[in-house]
Amino acid sequence: MDFSLKESIESMFSRELAFHGRAFINHQALSGMKVKEFDIDGYPARLLYNPAREASVMADVSEETIRNRQCFLCEEGLSPEQLGTVWRSPASQEDYIFRVNPFPIFNLHFTISLSYHKRQQIEGHFADMAAIAHALPDYTLFYNGPMCGASAPDHLHFQAVPAGNMPSEVIARRGEHLKPVYSCISGSISRFCVWSGGSYLLQSKSLSGIDTLFSRLMSCAEIVDSTEWEPRVNIISWWEAGTYSTLIFFRRESRPACFSAEDPHERILISPASVEMGGVAIVSSRESFNLLTADKLTSIIEEVSLNKISSQIMEQKLKRTQAELAVGIFSEEKIEFSFITPYGAGGKIYKGNYKASVKDGKVLFDGTLHNSITFSSNEENARFKLKDVTIGVNFHWERKEDQVFAGNLKLIVEKGRVTAINLIGIEDYLISVISSEMSATSSKQLLKAHAVISRSWTLAQIVKNKEITASSQEYSACTETEEELIKWYDREDHTNFDVCADDHCQRYQGLTRASTQAVREVIEETWGEVLTYDGKICDARFSKCCGGVFEEFPYCWEDKDMPYLRKQLDNKSGVPIPDLTIEENAREWIYSSPEAFCNTTDRRILSQVLNTYDQETLNFFRWKEKYSQKELSDLIKSRSGVDYGEILDLIPIARGTSGRLWKLKIVGSKRSRTIGKELEIRRTLSPSHLYSSAFVVEKEGVTASGAPVSFTLIGAGWGHGVGLCQIGAAVMGDLGYDYREILLHYFNGSSVDKQY
Repeated sequence: MDFSLKESIESMFSRELAFHGRAFINHQALSGMKVKEFDIDGYPARLLYNPAREASVMADVSEETIRNRQCFLCEEGLSPEQLGTVWRSPASQEDYIFRVNPFPIFNLHFTISLSYHKRQQIEGHFADMAAIAHALPDYTLFYNGPMCGASAPDHLHFQAVPAGNMPSEVIARRGEHLKPVYSCISGSISRFCVWSGGSYLLQSKSLSGIDTLFSRLMSCAEIVDSTEWEPRVNIISWWEAGTYSTLIFFRRESRPACFSAEDPHERILISPASVEMGGVAIVSSRESFNLLTADKLTSIIEEVSLNKISSQIMEQKLKRTQAELAVGIFSEEKIEFSFITPYGAGGKIYKGNYKASVKDGKVLFDGTLHNSITFSSNEENARFKLKDVTIGVNFHWERKEDQVFAGNLKLIVEKGRVTAINLIGIEDYLISVISSEMSATSSKQLLKAHAVISRSWTLAQIVKNKEITASSQEYSACTETEEELIKWYDREDHTNFDVCADDHCQRYQGLTRASTQAVREVIEETWGEVLTYDGKICDARFSKCCGGVFEEFPYCWEDKDMPYLRKQLDNKSGVPIPDLTIEENAREWIYSSPEAFCNTTDRRILSQVLNTYDQETLNFFRWKEKYSQKELSDLIKSRSGVDYGEILDLIPIARGTSGRLWKLKIVGSKRSRTIGKELEIRRTLSPSHLYSSAFVVEKEGVTASGAPVSFTLIGAGWGHGVGLCQIGAAVMGDLGYDYREILLHYFNGSSVDKQY
């Protein structure tokens, strides 16, 4: 027991009441409250008449009212008599301030507010609530969601009262009326089968465990109104005998209909919050006290609670399983990493900072050589950190950053380097992918569309890898002669894991890229949904901006027909597509600015798609890149490893259906060579990656040797242009298209099907 905290707040309580101010008067009044006792099917509910609670019961929590009033939990909004005790949470290292609640429900009633102004939102702070409960085992903590009785929805706060005051809490402590729903290494979740629907008891032996259970359950809950930022909940937490316990009451309504009834004989001024859901109803008017009966109170709680069907859906989501995915993060001669939570390998437990390197073709770790080594944890909140992970490989935003990952860690040796592989559930992987590939503030329909294609592509690559592995024929993504280099870059470059973590596959940055409730929701809502064509999962590709027309698969990767990846204009006009494989047509197209979903300069929409580092480059629907003779010759030599001498010409040889070059002849003073496909061209003509290979070449001037003085590339689009166009999809989402409509626009003849 943290006696110092308990003694501090109770001493503060005594000192503040000694002022004989508002808190003293209202705490004294508690002893004279009128009480009704109800026995509702064996459930001992109580009704309290407390006129001092009128301000809370009748609180106007509309946006306009909140915006125009001073926050009464911030320092400047406090009365002079209000004292405070500061406490730092060991979970978040955030400071919270304990104060005597001036409008108490029970004796020794405290409000615990975050030390700075931040809206009432439990996400990211539940562990703090549980930590406070652990520090005060003689008390019970509760949290009222913004639309669930919180009179200060603009400032994060909890409340604490002496343990045992709420019937729901007492029954749950005794372990009664519980139906097991879910269990794991972190703990258990049980349905609480009395009083209200949608009620659950979470229990764990560890702070991290109860936090994991809470996050898991909340991710399965729906947000009632799109303008709100979290599911409607009331939460009661306590710590007893080494166990963290939390009762969560999921809600569908903020207040019952009787609250605003026109007939005064039907109007009951009750605004259910945690204590009401816990079995203690508070009214501030005598009329409401007289009108409330056991039956009426039961119907009110039933009205505001989650219904049976919604609870069943949530439980179904909770019990879902997901396949494990191996994600290659990065390779270095030596890597540094740390285990934030304990991990095991070879019968030993590891926590803290470690290094691994290569020796004699094996992984050297902890003084021992390994062919490979896997660090595993049974904790659902398992976390490890990799130091100096390179992101944006070969792009202009390339940088290193420390990244935190969930799941397990595997180390292998590839090409003389240590490769770190993250073993993670595919749906958990997708949460990071969507948050990394897109802005987490994107429209919901866009996020859902991206969740489906990212899941489809990932599963298709696993199938493809198995097929390649099982084949007796050696797979090659390159053909090379003196005159020609045709090379493409695809997932089959990876033989020791399913996908990599960078743009070569899909951006995956673990837990480092912050996700939102919206991202987690779309993963839940599309769980197991994939694109299929003719009964098979689609190899669903995507790029930033198609430039107005989709490219076809064979012009970017292997010569394989993908009937759902066909040429099509990125609009709904029905105008015939010009044949952009013809040079004259391609030139005219690239110099034009055609109608297209992705032809937008709306920064509001672009910010939905582009992360901060992507917003460093906004001119992508049509673009220019100019090189001097020296810049271009040096660049090509550096990027290709071939000395062409002075560059005399860049000659289009073959274009795809979007006008993208898949064969380009480089003519130099020393040698000439044709290169392809599109990404090889982009890699050769840029310090990172050229926006796209849909470009025409303009030459200016002539040097003394007869070579052009400069080259200007005038191009269209960003990326390969195959499949979903992210900018175009963002515009479609903004125009009101459903995610299925978006997907069927970009993937011809496909369907959205649930695989698991």
